[in-house]
Amino acid sequence: MQGFPEENDLLSLFECEPIMFDTTMKDFFYNEATYQFSNGEEEFVVTLSPSYSEVKIQVTQRNCNTLLSLLDLKSVDKFEITADKKDQSSILLRMQNDAFIQTIEIDFKPKFKLILKEHDTR
Repeated sequence: MQGFPEENDLLSLFECEPIMFDTTMKDFFYNEATYQFSNGEEEFVVTLSPSYSEVKIQVTQRNCNTLLSLLDLKSVDKFEITADKKDQSSILLRMQNDAFIQTIEIDFKPKFKLILKEHDTR
């Protein structure tokens, strides 16, 4: 699936069923899936469009509904699950162009954390 995890792996990671854009389409890769979940402190809305290499992640503070982070990425070439446990979940996203590779490390549990790194490939 071109750098994206399988549907079952995402179900395990996000611990919820996705809302599918096209409910008649059977192929997950060509659909858009939205996962809504919480870690107790933050609320997450993760929208994936694997065939377009798009990932959107919105994070809000649960008690006051304040936006903490919004990523709207259009060229993700790798989506890797780095931890999927009851008390810890995290991913690594990678985007690459001619001169740079950008990686984004995101922890969902136990608490939200985002680390963005840019690596020179020249």
